[in-house]
Amino acid sequence: MLQRSAIATPTAPKLRTVMALLAMNAGSVVGTHQLVEELWGENPPPSSTTTLQTYIYQLRKTLGLGGSGTPAHLPGDPAAAGRDPVLHTMMNGYLLGLPEKSLDSQEFVARARRGRAEMAAGELEKAAVTFRSALALWSGAAMTGVTAGPILQAEEVRLEELRKTVLEQRIDIDLRLGRHREVIGELIAIVAQQPIHEGFHAKLMLALYQAGRRSEALLAYQGARTALARELGLEPSAELRRLQQKMIAGEPVIENPARTSAFPASRTDPVTRLPPGLPRLVGREAELDQVGAAVADRLASAPAVLVLGPPGSGKSAFLTYTAHRLRSAYPDGDLYARLLGPDGTPVPPETVLNDFLGAIGVRPERIPATLEERARMFRSWADGRKVLIVLDDATDTAQLRPLLTAGPGSAVLVASRRRLVDPGLTATVELPPLSPDAARRMLADACGDHRLAADADATEGLLDLCARLPVALRVVADRGRLRPHWPMGRLLRSYRTVPDREAGPEGPALAELGLLGSVDLTRRLLGAEERRALHRLAAAADATVTPEDAAGILGVVPGDAESLLEHLVEHYLMHPDPDPVPGQPSGSGAGTDYRYRFSPAVRAALAVLADPAGHPGPAARGHGTGPSVPAPRNAARADAPVLVTR
Repeated sequence: MLQRSAIATPTAPKLRTVMALLAMNAGSVVGTHQLVEELWGENPPPSSTTTLQTYIYQLRKTLGLGGSGTPAHLPGDPAAAGRDPVLHTMMNGYLLGLPEKSLDSQEFVARARRGRAEMAAGELEKAAVTFRSALALWSGAAMTGVTAGPILQAEEVRLEELRKTVLEQRIDIDLRLGRHREVIGELIAIVAQQPIHEGFHAKLMLALYQAGRRSEALLAYQGARTALARELGLEPSAELRRLQQKMIAGEPVIENPARTSAFPASRTDPVTRLPPGLPRLVGREAELDQVGAAVADRLASAPAVLVLGPPGSGKSAFLTYTAHRLRSAYPDGDLYARLLGPDGTPVPPETVLNDFLGAIGVRPERIPATLEERARMFRSWADGRKVLIVLDDATDTAQLRPLLTAGPGSAVLVASRRRLVDPGLTATVELPPLSPDAARRMLADACGDHRLAADADATEGLLDLCARLPVALRVVADRGRLRPHWPMGRLLRSYRTVPDREAGPEGPALAELGLLGSVDLTRRLLGAEERRALHRLAAAADATVTPEDAAGILGVVPGDAESLLEHLVEHYLMHPDPDPVPGQPSGSGAGTDYRYRFSPAVRAALAVLADPAGHPGPAARGHGTGPSVPAPRNAARADAPVLVTR
């Protein structure tokens, strides 16, 4: 939804799609795999990467978008916003830099945010003007002229829902200001276009009734009832029926339905659902400052901070610790949900919203049946409140998007095992392994400086064994507290069965260090074929692997191998090596610029975990340890050719 002052418009449908996806994520990196999926779905052609590079070239040429290499400033840096649009090639995708107010969609969201703030402050006339100016930016559907794939379709739905919300809020204000006659004609047209939207039916009934047209208001109720029965086989909601009964009784004043609530009016205590937090968090001071700065951003209507990191980096502990630090700034309460079940099954967003609505006091019989209605009810409750929402282990944007519904003054903290890109996420904080000093401090807090100093080599061995990951270090620290008479060497020997510092964490040690479960849950987010390919790469690849190396191991073309490697990077199961392939300078666009590597912890975990065919890993067979992991359904034979799918 670029503003209409754009110099040129791409004519080819796929060029429009690429441009729309880059524009909707302006200032953020759009991954190559996301663009490929948007253009070709789950079955891209073998030449998809090369074809995408051609599209990027054509966009630069057609629209005059300069830039090809890494930008001088990071995304989000104010200095990155120049006067001219620029399209950068990044390590794993592309970044479109645009001047401020280049997108109608961004301007619409900004005006909607400003209107809500004015409404919350009681400046109703000003809010109505702001909402009207926001709605005036719409001249049709959000993605008119664009062949939308799954990501753009989701963005289209998000913008359309926000447009409906702004329209409802603007009409609410008009009704509160006594402009009943002025909105009747508009509401008649709206309910004709959206016959099953009970909120607009209620507003039309109220406008007619308070304009002295009671019989027409009751006919409007009958029209709503007929439409709901015809389209959904449902009776009108309890709120709509109560409104009808008040009109039949001829009550002189009827409360604006936008202000009625399904929530108990007597409840004054804030809702609190946070799990217990750690008394102290070591080595994450910089990341805590990043979260603090992000939630203090008053430009975001409800800041949503995404916390990422490799398995064992302590995302959940960081999330709850941070939430406890921030909760005093949100006096209306805090809500918590884990979005991934213990068996690796994603929790549906409608289930989360059902729990949230129950927590804030909605009676079970009044909780709506559909996801859309539950999200609307929760958004209505959160509007005007200061609430902290904590969502742990989000699996994808489709699960997350309905939960990003808090209003101005609230904040959302999200942790995920994979990178996520969504306009509702306003900041990202990554948790790398701890620094050597911070990791040593964790052990010293538990074991004492004197024990660490008495056996420096064993201390370094423990730090290596744990890969400086907080989850593993906490397990070691707890054992150190339980065995205060053990020197560090004895503590190390209790975990290490193969005294090889260069080999990294051993499989049996991982089982005791709490890392196997984390790697397994992350692995389960992949498709079955991707999991098979992951195990084959971990077993056969060298310290680093190129797409050509992976293609040879898996028996696929390099383009498919590269897509798989990037997908594993997205899930923190591999990471790109900073050194480019010899003879190919970084940024060449050849598709083989990077090497990829497993961390020792992930490789060791995969050696112990069962592969997707249900066989125990080689380390588990050799040592007789390791958990029993159920095989995925329809798993292929281990010796069958691998087909890498997206």
